[in-house]
Amino acid sequence: MKLGLLGKVLGHSMSPEIHESLFRQEGCQSTYELLEVPEAELEERLPRMLADYDGLNVTIPYKVAVIPFLDELSPEAKTIGAVNTIARKNGCLTGYNTDYTGFKRTLARIHCDMKGRSAVVLGHGGASRAIIQCLTDEGAQDIAVISRHPDHIDSEFEAFARARHVAIRGYDWVPSAPNPWLLVNATPVGMYPHMGVSPVPAEITARFPKVVDIIYNPAETQLLKDARGDRINGMYMLVMQAVAAEEIWMDRDISEDTVQAIVKEMMS
Repeated sequence: MKLGLLGKVLGHSMSPEIHESLFRQEGCQSTYELLEVPEAELEERLPRMLADYDGLNVTIPYKVAVIPFLDELSPEAKTIGAVNTIARKNGCLTGYNTDYTGFKRTLARIHCDMKGRSAVVLGHGGASRAIIQCLTDEGAQDIAVISRHPDHIDSEFEAFARARHVAIRGYDWVPSAPNPWLLVNATPVGMYPHMGVSPVPAEITARFPKVVDIIYNPAETQLLKDARGDRINGMYMLVMQAVAAEEIWMDRDISEDTVQAIVKEMMS
């Protein structure tokens, strides 16, 4: 299969390494390329790419821009309003959101049952919509999105949150969050090279039995060091969203043993 990643700036992407490892593990004769496209050229170049490739991953800033070029969307992509995986089968182009799948499987990895539970999501960037939709679908009772400027959230995100009964709050609210269960860091705070800092104080993090940091470099952020319960970094989610894309393209399941082997390889 001829596969690739579409984005604007891709120099630091780990996607080729992850997918090439998957190809080796699964014995696939496939290729995976980085496809950097300036925003001004997307409309002209995308139709040819969609015709030339069997499947594409999509990253910022094109997760919404590709939608008009597709024939249909999977249920989660339609609900979230963003696509990060495209598959071409029988002449039909379908968009999926495997960030959603990657986060869902990350929750399962730390045995995080959300039914009737609460979640605090730090940040409202690119991954937050998929995270919020997954938490909603998994039965979370209370979800709060934390912003440094809660009064200046863009109207589109605010409408998305309101439709799911998600509260948008400031960081000053976090210490009083009732019934803490899951804390998710969807901000870049603590990412290399600005390590050793956390978006919230250690005593707050320690209150949450489950902590997910979608950062994967460093492997253990300050937030995860401060956690006292089950914790996981973003590498598992990154690999799982790639695995979910491969399962769509290849139309087969990939084992957890394969996933763990790739996570270990990427972390080394």
